[in-house]
Amino acid sequence: MIEITNASFRYLSSPSNILENISLEIADGEFVGIIGPTGCGKSTLCYMLNGLIPHSIKGYFSGSVTVAGKEVMKESVEDMTPYVGYMLQEPSFQIATPNVISEIAFGMENLGVPQEDMKNRIEKVLNLLGISYLRERATASLSEGEKQRVILASILAMESQILVLDECTSMLDLPAKQELATTLVKLNKQEKKTILMIEHDLDFLLEIADRIILINNGQIIADASAAKILTDIDLLKQNNLEPPTIVSLFHEINNRSKNDLTIPESYAQATEELRRLL
Repeated sequence: MIEITNASFRYLSSPSNILENISLEIADGEFVGIIGPTGCGKSTLCYMLNGLIPHSIKGYFSGSVTVAGKEVMKESVEDMTPYVGYMLQEPSFQIATPNVISEIAFGMENLGVPQEDMKNRIEKVLNLLGISYLRERATASLSEGEKQRVILASILAMESQILVLDECTSMLDLPAKQELATTLVKLNKQEKKTILMIEHDLDFLLEIADRIILINNGQIIADASAAKILTDIDLLKQNNLEPPTIVSLFHEINNRSKNDLTIPESYAQATEELRRLL
């Protein structure tokens, strides 16, 4: 369980708060997309979950943040690592070692995991993510998508229950995005991981997220099911967001043909609706 109560934060270099009196709860096992225009406070919100704010990123914080029963402001970033795994937008920034096995082991070594347990966990995450073929590779030789999967493996090996992904599709091509989507759904549905995903690609979120939190001007503007928010063209455009492609397409079809097609909540539903129409 994640519980944020009346949280506000201002960076030292900023004249005003980037987040203002934010309160929300996220239950175990949820898949939550966090959306909003650039600079609205999405990443700042997630930095609170593992203690980067206020321990590493300095500023003016008020309120409370509790994750897995831990009051984050009283815990170090290291203490929160087993609970919250964070994947940055640029995977190369998180690669710390020269080869895949040592990279997956790196976080566990810092946590003092016994050698035999480390070996077992490495085998488990390699198989879980389908990347056993990468075990002998140098990290410098990996593609961006492969680096992401290795980073994800290192997070999972530390047995973090909460995964936070910050704009992690921005450098991926379509096949790599599809592989990531499949992996995240598997981790959420089968492994019961709680996933928070900051993302500008709303097409991607429409396919995999259960819930969407829309942030703008330091406030939560909307918090509802992915289907409700991502099909609300007016809400998205009012907050400078580009609606998912199929949502825009069906709105345009309705406007031009005077049809009253149901706005699809997934690409599968869109395909069926178009097949019926044609």
